[in-house]
Parts: sequence; structure tokens; C-alpha cells
Amino acid sequence: MDAGSNSNSDKKRKAPPQPERGQAKRYTLGKARSVDVVSFVEARAFEINALQKSLQNARASGNTRAFQTLPRHLRRRAASHNVKRIPARLRERAISEMKKSAQSSKTLGETGRLTNAKKSRRYKRRNASGRAEFERRQHGKRWLETHVWHAKRMRMRELWNTMIAETPNERSHRAAYRAAKENTHIQDISYYATLELTGPEAAIVALLRPLVPPTELTVAMRPYASGARMAPLTLYRKDMYPRGLLGPATALWQPGSSGSCRTLWLRVHPASSGAVAAELNRSVEAQPDFQVEITDVSQELVSFELLGAQSTPLLATVLSQATDPASRGASVLQLARALPSPAVLPESVVIGLRIHDPRLEFPFKRALGPLSPEEQLQLQQVLLQWPEDAAQPDPKAGADGGIWDRAECAKVLAKRPSEKALNERRQKHLVPGTRLQPDPAVDVTVPILLIRTGPETMQGARMGQAEQHLVDELTHGWTLLAPRGWGMALWMALVFAGARAQGLNERHHVAFEAGLPSFPANWPGTSAYDQWAGAAASAAFQKWLRRPPGKRANYLKFGIESPFFAPFHSLLKLPHIPAAYPQVQSDDLECRMKRLRKISSKKRASKADSAAEPNAESAIPDSDSTAEMWLVNGERLTLAVTAMLAGTCSSETCDSESFLAWARPLLEAVCGSSHDIGASDLQLLDCCLVRVRLTCSKRGVPAANAPICIDPAQPFTGANIIGYVMTGSFSLARGCGMAVGACSLRGLFRFWTLRAQHARPSVCSMDDGPSVQATLSVI
Repeated sequence: MDAGSNSNSDKKRKAPPQPERGQAKRYTLGKARSVDVVSFVEARAFEINALQKSLQNARASGNTRAFQTLPRHLRRRAASHNVKRIPARLRERAISEMKKSAQSSKTLGETGRLTNAKKSRRYKRRNASGRAEFERRQHGKRWLETHVWHAKRMRMRELWNTMIAETPNERSHRAAYRAAKENTHIQDISYYATLELTGPEAAIVALLRPLVPPTELTVAMRPYASGARMAPLTLYRKDMYPRGLLGPATALWQPGSSGSCRTLWLRVHPASSGAVAAELNRSVEAQPDFQVEITDVSQELVSFELLGAQSTPLLATVLSQATDPASRGASVLQLARALPSPAVLPESVVIGLRIHDPRLEFPFKRALGPLSPEEQLQLQQVLLQWPEDAAQPDPKAGADGGIWDRAECAKVLAKRPSEKALNERRQKHLVPGTRLQPDPAVDVTVPILLIRTGPETMQGARMGQAEQHLVDELTHGWTLLAPRGWGMALWMALVFAGARAQGLNERHHVAFEAGLPSFPANWPGTSAYDQWAGAAASAAFQKWLRRPPGKRANYLKFGIESPFFAPFHSLLKLPHIPAAYPQVQSDDLECRMKRLRKISSKKRASKADSAAEPNAESAIPDSDSTAEMWLVNGERLTLAVTAMLAGTCSSETCDSESFLAWARPLLEAVCGSSHDIGASDLQLLDCCLVRVRLTCSKRGVPAANAPICIDPAQPFTGANIIGYVMTGSFSLARGCGMAVGACSLRGLFRFWTLRAQHARPSVCSMDDGPSVQATLSVI
């Protein structure tokens, strides 16, 4: 007992000796235990991550369904009751959730479908195949090859007899701006019209000469005639310059063809393609000796537009599998991947190459390394002198027509392997996910054209005064042309490589942020603009009519003459308004005032009051019926107007003689320096519109159709209004409100004469708010 008790007492920890009273405690730091926080966390990182993941799963499983855990861009509309709309990794959980939900009384199959649900009458009357259903729904309008992909993610709209993606379903206003500035912005522009002109080169040039300004026949210049570059054009009706504006266009010659029989592609916007084709056919019929054949090949091509700083390396990644990597076009594209922006390359240059089936390497990942010292020297040589043979897919093979040979492209499309055949080849690989190697006996090659686009090719001419840093950031990129049938394969490759798909509204927004006009929304004086603005005005008017009378905006009270469209015809005192605009009467705008008059039982005669009430649609003064609106467009005319506004005012009078003397530089730019000024020139100048950019100097955002005035104290008086806003919004690039509008040349002359009195243009408010002062510049 004693021995055991002693041993137990020895094992007990003895308390440390206590210091005597009056002595301080002494601690030894060497004996203290220390913990390295970084190493401790790293050693237990797996346990911490597992704990966090389990907490997230427990929280999500209790409050959210399987389809709600997906990111926003992967969610589908019918995912709550159709598990096939959910990724395969979550379908098992979704089926179990559906069986526990209110549908538990119904029988669910293994796939989560209702097996005992009554089939609707529409389901019984459906077509036997999905392809037949799609063909039925395309009656009267055209679907692009990427229509089904866009319809799942964007709001579609029928424009120009084509279903076009208008805007994504998710919020993408700022994302589109960031994508165009820093990453890659992509849009399917296969709805653009392509007219093929075949014949002698001299006959094609003579055919286009009356349709372009006299000093801007770019298709006959040597850099463009060889096919190495795409020529920007601004088309007019035959011998009507500067009137009769049709719109911007681009022209591309087939490289390597002879002068006796050459091919030219004329790419125009679908809003003006009908008018352009009619003018060309009328010219050919008037002069049969032209021997030029005009063919519409719009449905034989697919085209994508890529904008942004990362568009070049993205294209180099997707198109890296060229059939001949040593060809000039393929080597130039691989060298250009190291450039910080496509703006470094010369604009409108063309690259032609052949690539293997993009489905073989899908999905593409950016894994291209930096350039070697030898490649950097080659890139410098390319930037100094662009190779002329880069537009040909294979310069050694003279018979290779590439994308220009439609018969060969059709044969290639017929020989293309199906998706089923490609999947069977993938299943034979031992390692899942192994990329397919091109097999010359089975696989086919695709001819591709890459065109370096920018502000010139978008606007059809060189722009005048522009904010160059914003233009370089937002409007430079590439246009990809491919034969029909390859649209979806190339689209999926580009999207999975990192390009952000956007719609028509986002494309207009990017041009607005760059301070450039968008066709046809900012091209007054063209029939395309009248159709576009008329449709928007009709929609706005119908929306205004659907509101209760007491909730409608009283535009007559605010003094607004035309709230639904910009009345440029009234501004220029032209006699007629195109039929595309809604014919709004004064009775429609004063419905609330009529109701108040009925209540007060004070009926007044409407003739005298309606004559005094402002009405843009009916109060247009009479003028010469031969007068036609025309727009200042192009670098030459824009710089002339800019110089006129920059001059010093020597007279405060606004008579016709002073106006003609002030506008002499513009007349010389239009008619030539040897032109004698006469009475007809005054009528020409009275019908002139000048496109302007307005940057707000204070808080406020300009609204569409708002008047541009000189004196903000009297905003809606006729003599004070000098123009109207076409597009207005908050500019993310500038951090303030901005607008793109148009002013009459007479109005700019009045503003120039009053500038000595520190007059500044202001944008009037469309309601009872104050006007917004802005800085005006010609674009």
C-alpha cells in the first residue's frame, strides 16, 4: 500500500514553486508553446473546405431547388418541371425533388417526365419532326443558322424579314461595354446583304461611279483593287450626290482574278439593300454594254462580328488548326495574337485561310504561348508592310477559289461528317475527352475570310472629328465570313473560347459609347432611317395610347410638338412627312384637356385653337416640293463644317448673304472649289442636316426626340430650336449624359452668330424638368 501510494504520488504533477511575497513572476519564453497560423491552416485546408462545402450544400438543399443552384446564364425557362433542361449532374436530385413536390400525386417516369398527364390539343397537332416544325415557323421570315441558340437566351425580333436577336434576357448593358472594351464582343451579322457583281473590272467600276461621291471611288484604288483590303463606300442614288443618300457599304474584290472577268462583293445593311439593288439593276438596264451580272448571295454566307481587345488572340486560338500553317494568312494571324488590340493592325485588311472542321477540336482553350524573338521580328515586318498575298487561302494553288467558289463550298458541305459520326469516333478513344485528329479521307476543310473592321468600314467613309481613344477601344475588331452550313460550328467554338454574345441593342450601345452614329438609327435623310424611326414612333404612340387618360404625359402642356419622333422635316420646312411616321393629330394629344373642357361645360371653337396649338405633323409650312433633306457625311464635309464653326464671327446678322458666305467651305467641299455660288445653292443649304454629338456638362441625361435649343429660357420656340436628339443615354465611358443628334445648317449658323454672347446649346427636357447644357461637336 505504501509503495503503491508513493508511486501514484510521484506521478502527480507538482505545482510550480510560488514566488515569495514581494518578488515578481518570471516567465521563460523558450518553454512557451507557439502555433504557426499559416502552416496550421494549410495542413487543415482540406477539412476547412469540406466543412464550408457541406455547410453550403446543407443551406442550399433546404432553401433552393436543383435548378436554382445554377448560375444565371445556365438557367432555362422550363427547368422547374422538365429535368432535361437541367445539367446531367443535377437531374437525379431534381427528379427526387419533383417526386416530393406537389406533383407527387402524378406518375413520374425515370426521366422526371409526367407519364399520365393529359396531352394538349396543340401537342397532338404538332409536326412529326422538329425540322418540319421549324420550317413551318419560318414561313414569311428567315431564320439564321444560330437562331435556336439565340432564341433560348435572347429576345428575338423580326426586322428586315429576318429574326434577329435584339437583346439578351439577362442584364447586359454594362457587360456589353466591358466586353467590347476589355474582352471580346460577338454578334451574328449574317442578316447583312451581300450582292455579287461579276463582269469586267472597268464595267464594275463604271457601274459604281455614279453611286458614290466624286472623290471617294475607293474600289478603283490599287490597295483595294487587288483584293487585299475591303473598300468602305457611302452609296447615293445615281447622280444625286449629296442628296439621295442610301447608306454605308463595303466592297471586296476577289483576289487573284483577271481583269476581264472579276467578282466584287458589295456588303450592305438589309435596311438599304433593296434600294441599292434597285439602283444597280436600273443602271445595268439603262446601259446594256456594262455586261455586269448582279446576284444576291446573302444566304450563301454566314458572318460574325468580333469587337474588343481580345478578339485577335481568340480568333488565333479558334482558327489555329489551319490546313497549311505555313500559309501567309495563317502565319500572319498567329503573329497578330500578341498584339494588345486589333487597332494596331491596319484597318480593312483581309486574311484568307483554310481550317479543319472546328468540331474536331471543340472546345477551344487559349493556350497559345508568347512569340519567340524571330516571330517578333516577323510581326514588325508585317506591321511595316502588310503582305498582299494574305487574302488568298493558298497562293500556290491557283485553282483554289476558297469561299468565292460556291459550287465547291456546296460539295464540301455535302461531304461534312455528321455529329453522330464524330461522336462514334470519340467513343473509340481510351481516354475520354481526347481531341479528334483530322482524317483527310473523311474530314473536310472550311475556307474562311477575316476582315479587320473599324470605324471606317462601319460608317462607309473616314470619320471627321472623333474621340480617338474611345474609338480605338470599342470599334476595332474582325468580321469572319464562312460558307453557309458552318455557322453553328464556328459560333459554338467562338463562344466557348470566351466571346460574349450580344444582340442588336448592345451593338448600337457600343457605337454610342464610341461616339459614332449607328445605321439606320442615326442616319436621317435616308429611307432606312424613316422606316426605323417610323416603327419606333408607332410603338411609342401605341404605348402612350394604352395608358389611362389621367396617367398620360401631357405633351401639349409641356410645349412638345413631336414627342414620338424627331421632326426634321418641320425643322427644315419641308412640305411632306414620309408615310412611315404615325399621323398623330392634335386631338390625340389633348385628350385630357378635352375631358376637362367637358366637365366645365365650356366648349370652344376648335378651329382657332387648333391653328394656334403646336402640331409638328400638320403645321409644316409650304415650300418647294423638289427640296430634299441631305446629310453631311464623311471626313471631307465634316471637317468643312467644323472649320466653319471654329471661325470668328464677323457679323451679327443672319441674312442670306452672310449665311452663304459662312457656308462657302461646305459648298466647295460638295461642288468643288471652282463652283460659282448661286440662288440654287441657298436652297441646297436650307435642306442640310449636320450630325452632332452632345456631351452634357452638368447632371442630366438627354432623351430621344428632345429639341436642341440655343436659349434654355425659351426651349420650345420655333426660332430657338436648331435640331433634335436621335439617341440619348448615360455614357459609361464618359461618366455623364451624352446624345447623338442632328442640327440644321441654318440653326448652326444662328448658334455661331450668338457664340460671342456666350451662347451654349442645351437639350430640352421631354417633361417639366430643366434643360441640360452640353458641348457640341460635329461627327
